[in-house]
Amino acid sequence: IAFTGSTTTGQIVLELAAKSNLKSVTLELGGKSPFIICEDADIDEAVELAHFALFFNQ
Repeated sequence: IAFTGSTTTGQIVLELAAKSNLKSVTLELGGKSPFIICEDADIDEAVELAHFALFFNQ
């Protein structure tokens, strides 16, 4: 399970995952600019886009 969102909902997701014997849970609960970079991505371009997105609405 991969979840990006609030800590309150993240806690619920984690509790339910633990009860169902899931082995892999990833929670992104902090920050304002989550960014996923896939294995086959152009890393240099991904870094540029992440930097742009971080400061876009300032």
